[in-house]
Amino acid sequence: MGIITSPIAPGAETSAQKAWLLPARLRSKLDQHPIGKNLYITEITFHDEQNSFEKEVLPNNPDYVLLYCVSGTGWYKINGKKHVLKANHFALLPRKTGFLTGADPVQPWSLYFVKFNGVIGKDMYLYLLRDNKSELTTPPLVGRIAQFRDIMHHLDLMENLENLLYANFRFYSFLGTFRLTVFNYMKKGIDNIIERCIIIMKEHLHENLTLDDLAKKACVSSSYLSALFRQKTHYSPIHLYTSLKIQKASQLLKATKTPIKQIAEEMGYTDQYSFSRSFKQIMGVSPKKFREMK
Repeated sequence: MGIITSPIAPGAETSAQKAWLLPARLRSKLDQHPIGKNLYITEITFHDEQNSFEKEVLPNNPDYVLLYCVSGTGWYKINGKKHVLKANHFALLPRKTGFLTGADPVQPWSLYFVKFNGVIGKDMYLYLLRDNKSELTTPPLVGRIAQFRDIMHHLDLMENLENLLYANFRFYSFLGTFRLTVFNYMKKGIDNIIERCIIIMKEHLHENLTLDDLAKKACVSSSYLSALFRQKTHYSPIHLYTSLKIQKASQLLKATKTPIKQIAEEMGYTDQYSFSRSFKQIMGVSPKKFREMK
C-alpha cells in the first residue's frame, strides 16, 4: 500500500497532512474491549484539492472502505474498471477488495478516505450501502466536517484509550450522516420544506390536520409533500404527524394524571377509541397499559 503526495513547503499547514493509522497493539485492545470492539477506525485521511493523491489498497485488506468526495473529481479502479466520483458522491467498498484510487489531474478532489472494522463493521457497511449500490450521493453537511475534525483531534491522542473510544463513538454519528434519511435543518430547499412542515405539525398537535391541510400550510402540493416525505424519511407526512401526537400523549400519560379521554381530545382525536388504536400501533401497548408501566 502506498501514498503519493506533492511536496509541502516548510511551515505550510494543509489538510492533506491529516492522516492516522491504528497501530496493531491498539487494534488488539479494541478487539478485546466490550464496547470498543463494535466499530472502530483503522485508517482515516483527508486530502485536499491542492495535492496530487494516489493510493493502492491490496486484495488482502481486512477492512471496509469509505471514499467520500467533498469537491472536485477523483476515481477508483477495481479489476481494471474505472469509477469516477464527483463532489458529494461517496463509495463503499467491501473488505478483501483490492483497488487503486487517485485524483483527477484537472479538477483534483478533496477526499475523505476511511477504513473501518469491528463486530458490526459488516452491518454498518450494509446499512450505508442502501439497495446494494456501491456509489451514492449525500448532501453536504457542515456538521459532518466538524465531526471529522473532532475525530482526528482525539485520534491524535490515541495513547489515552478514552480518547480513542470517544473518536470511534463520534464515528458512528459521522457514518450516520451518509444516509439519505438525514436532512440538514439549516439547508434551504427540499430539506427546509420538511423542517418547516415538522414545525407546523408540532404547532398543531391539538388539531386533526389532513395531508391537504399540511401541504397548504407548507405552500406545496399534497402529492409533492407526500412524495418528498417518503423519499427523505421513508414515512408519509400523516404517519409522522400521528407519531408526534403519540409522543406528546406519552409524555402526558407519564407526567400527569390527566384522564386518557382528555389527553385524546388534546391531541385532536374525536374519540378515545381511535386514539387508543393509534397509540397501540405506534407504542405497542394501549394508553392504559402504558400508564401502568411507568
